[in-house]
Amino acid sequence: MDLKFEKDNFIYYTKYRISTICLNSFALFNHKNIPMDNLKPRKDYVSGNIESLIKTALIFFVIYACFLIFKPFLIPVVWAIIIAVAVYPIHLKLMKLMRNKSGLAAAAISLILLAILIVPTIMFMDSLIVSIQDLADQLKGDTFSVPPPPDSVGEWPVVGKSIEGTWLFFTNNLTAAIEKFKPQILSIGEWLLSAISGLVGGVFIFIISIIIAGVFLSNSGGTYKLAINIFSRLVGSKGKEMVDNSKKTISSVVNGVIGTALIQTIIVSAGFFVADVPGAPVLSVVVLFMAIVQIPVILVVLPVIIYMFTIMSGTGATLFALWSILGGLSDNFFKPMLLGRGMQIPMLVILIGSIGGMMLMGITGLFIGAVVLSLGYQLFQIWSEIDPVENQ
Repeated sequence: MDLKFEKDNFIYYTKYRISTICLNSFALFNHKNIPMDNLKPRKDYVSGNIESLIKTALIFFVIYACFLIFKPFLIPVVWAIIIAVAVYPIHLKLMKLMRNKSGLAAAAISLILLAILIVPTIMFMDSLIVSIQDLADQLKGDTFSVPPPPDSVGEWPVVGKSIEGTWLFFTNNLTAAIEKFKPQILSIGEWLLSAISGLVGGVFIFIISIIIAGVFLSNSGGTYKLAINIFSRLVGSKGKEMVDNSKKTISSVVNGVIGTALIQTIIVSAGFFVADVPGAPVLSVVVLFMAIVQIPVILVVLPVIIYMFTIMSGTGATLFALWSILGGLSDNFFKPMLLGRGMQIPMLVILIGSIGGMMLMGITGLFIGAVVLSLGYQLFQIWSEIDPVENQ
């Protein structure tokens, strides 16, 4: 009933504004044919409309200026909302332990998250700097050399001989090899610098996001009421339901996409480490990244299985292959269990929103796409439930 009333008011107001603007515009440009008694009120009304349009334009200008000022903080705030919603259940448990002190619980969570983010980053950067310094010292002292490849490299399927030949070229004549592959080496170096700068920038953004998320958590009640008020002004009585569904959607994506990616990575990585696969830590990171961005992990698993068959016994390689294939396909089992659980919105809507959002906006789009598409689905449901006969 509220929706029908709001829709009727909107249609009536739109017709009224169009008709009055047309009428007064006609009166303004054809004032010679209108009695002088009626001309002044019409001019006053037209001037009032112009003043109203100027005020509206100024309001839009202020809104646009605010957006430009806020734009650098848009991504950190979006991530802060995602982080706050994801850790909110933990925040509630900490509040109970801390006698309902929301600010203290939020500060504790923020410090833990910052430690989890900053400590590994510092260790990685310190190791990287030391490695670069060692490499620079070896190059200056002309002591740098490339060790020969293992005998098993040449036995790799398809690419083994090519990799072995290139590797031996660098081992036997490093200067000539660097000169020959200089464009490729420079492109790899540029990519590494870009990746490192992107990593530093990403860490900085997440530090800001965690701090903002702590602020949101410390005033979770007020933030929740503000979100309900904003949605209620937009969609009426369905505002609270949409806020709750948005919160559930973010939690669902965290559980369904991120949770499934972590479980799948643990299964696959366990096989890598037990079988002593070369570069197991790096491969595990690649598997995690591919699982998060919804690229089939089996694309990484299959080449590793082929390689392990060349260096392991038949029984060991077969067991490794079965375990790895099981882990590579495990997302098909866990994702339906975790994604969209306890929600009225279909899992397919959330999954399409996550994948489409990620293709459009990157990792952040995993959450934004799912929330936006779920909101669109709810608006479509509200529209489809209105009886067109009753609105005539």
